[in-house]
Amino acid sequence: MNIVNDYKTVFVEIGQDMKRRPIKSSIYISLLTTGGVMYKTNPGAKEFHARLTESVTELMLVSDLIRNPSSAKAIDKLVELDSQTRLRCYSLGLFSIMCVKHCSPEVGLYASTCKYLKPHWTEFHKTIVDVGVFGRWIYIEKAMEDYDINSDEWMEDGTPNKNFSYNARTLVTWDLRV
Repeated sequence: MNIVNDYKTVFVEIGQDMKRRPIKSSIYISLLTTGGVMYKTNPGAKEFHARLTESVTELMLVSDLIRNPSSAKAIDKLVELDSQTRLRCYSLGLFSIMCVKHCSPEVGLYASTCKYLKPHWTEFHKTIVDVGVFGRWIYIEKAMEDYDINSDEWMEDGTPNKNFSYNARTLVTWDLRV
């Protein structure tokens, strides 16, 4: 019974403190709520691979002629690293980071096991490939912006580039005659 009374006293005091300092309490509540949402929606390696697969599929559905070359290059790099099993996901509670390792752990090379040949911990920030927060992977989303717009096709003011020409041999033509 004493424990119940102690908890009751604590909650009464918290309520009184919230009435005395509403701005401070609203800041604390919003920080706790944001932290809870970040923790609950923290993406992992599965979500990264799912988003990477979606990005590859979206790029494949767009012709090479109108595909954004920077989007294709960024996604191709991630696919290559993934196929080499050099990507590692680290969940830090509120967010996740995807890092690239210098060697795949499946490879039995001396360089992959020797601690003196591994990069120093101060260079860890150079290995970060993507950051996941609120259920999204930031760099993949940034790379996929305007993935279906070739920047060479348009001028900076939005008018078509007259110097850009499609390769006529690669265009698909439909012959509907029977």
